[in-house]
This record gives sequence, C-alpha cells and structure tokens, in this order.
Amino acid sequence: MVLLFLASLLWSVSFALIGTLEVDPTFLTAARLGLAALAIAPFTFSPRARGKPAPARAIQLLLIGALQYGVMYLLIHRAYGYLASYEVALLTITTPLYVIFMEGYVHRHPPARAWGAAALAVGAAFALRMEGAEGLLDGDDYWVGVGLVQAANLAWAAGIVLYRRLESPATATPGRFGWMLMGGFLLSLPFALATVAPSDLQLSAADVGKITYLGLIPSGLAFFLWNRGATQVGVGTVAVMNNLKVPLAVAVALLPPFSVPADPWPLATSFALLGAALILGTRGAGARPGAA
Repeated sequence: MVLLFLASLLWSVSFALIGTLEVDPTFLTAARLGLAALAIAPFTFSPRARGKPAPARAIQLLLIGALQYGVMYLLIHRAYGYLASYEVALLTITTPLYVIFMEGYVHRHPPARAWGAAALAVGAAFALRMEGAEGLLDGDDYWVGVGLVQAANLAWAAGIVLYRRLESPATATPGRFGWMLMGGFLLSLPFALATVAPSDLQLSAADVGKITYLGLIPSGLAFFLWNRGATQVGVGTVAVMNNLKVPLAVAVALLPPFSVPADPWPLATSFALLGAALILGTRGAGARPGAA
C-alpha cells in the first residue's frame, strides 16, 4: 500500500500543472510517454535486466500499456480542452467503481464489500467538490468532457486489472514495466504526428520543464510504483487508493507555499471516508489474482 500512496502523492499536483499547458493534447500524451519510456529504456533493453519477458509476454505488456496509458492519456488530455483542471480531477472519482466492475468482468465476481469500498471512495472524493460545482452541468462542452474522462477512467481501470492478472510482485520489475510505457508511446505517436507538426510547437522553457517533469515523474516513476503496488494488495484496496490523489491534492494546496484558503472540514471528511473504505476494501477484497 505504501507504493500506491507514493504514486498518489506524485499525481496530486499533476492536474493543476497540466491545466497550465497550452499544447496539443496528443503531443502532450506522446511526449510524456516517450520521456517515461526513454528513462526506463536501460532497464527494458539491457541484457542484464532482471526478469526480461518472453516475446509473447512482451506483446501482452505492450497492449496493456497501450490501453492503460495510451488510450487513457489521449482521452483525458483531450478533456482539458472542455473542462477546467479541477473538473477533470473531480470526474476521475468514478475510477474505483470501474476497477471493481472490470475485476468482475475479467477475473471473478468481486465481493459486496469491494463494491461498498469503491462507493465510499467515490463519496470521499466527492466531499471535496469545489464551490460552484453545481453550475458545472451546463453546456454541451461539459458533457463532451465528462464522456472523455469517463472513457479514460475505464481504460485505466481495465489496464490495471489486466496487469494484476498478468504480473505478480516478483515479476513487476522496471524492465518488464518498460514494455507498457513503450506500448502507450507507440499508440500515441501516430496521433501526435497526424495532428501537430514540430514547426507548429511554440514551447517556452517553462513548458519544456513542465512536460519533462510530467513525463519522468507522474508518467514514469508514479506509474511504475502504482502498478507494482497494485500487484501486492487486493482489488478493493486498489480501487479505493485510486481516489487518494484527490484529497492529497487539496491537502498540498493548503500547505506553504500555496496556502490556498479552504474549509478544512471537507478534507477531514474525505480522509475519514477513505479510511473507512480502505478498512472495508481490505477485509472484503481478498488477495490479488494469481499471475500467469
């Protein structure tokens, strides 16, 4: 669970940072995944890499990465064209329900406690909805954004469930994980090349720095920590921890140097509900499925 927490903490600042970038969403997807895949390439292709996958397993990892990272990023980055960054963050709160649904579809019927834990996790994140959120349901653009984020949530959930089925704590190594990042990059690259020409990119030094950070840390390190951590716990815990990034993002905003003024009670309520969800999910989800 520690790895899932660390990944969530690294993700907690990503939504606001992406919202400050004015770049083509397909380019941002390819750039982030390309940087992440490049950083882990020494582990992926080194002759000394531990636990190198057989060709058939490498292809499976490529395909799962194309779904979990490539499809998810193409959709969610596009959503920023229709929604504010905090709206995107809020709309990701349904992910725990998709994780439990996909677990039942792919592997086995999850226990009722796992569904309850996922519902509590959704409530925990919803407790942090922004003031004025009641006015967000206006306009066709909003609903396009909603559809994009929900499709991205489903792609992410399907990817993590498939990865848990395929890998185990012993096999979830950086070298094998690099094939997933490569899969996401290879899927996104043709879209980026078709939609933006290198000569059209107007990137400031600050933009380059932000994209580099997003590629190496949230898209590289955090993705690896999350997927490895997901092989070590039950599906209920994985589902609940998907929403930890939301209250963490609010908590970070309350601290210096940000010091954003906000009512602390919704944050306390959110963490309390997440704690209850974790207890329920840990007791009812059972162990992770065995990897092939």
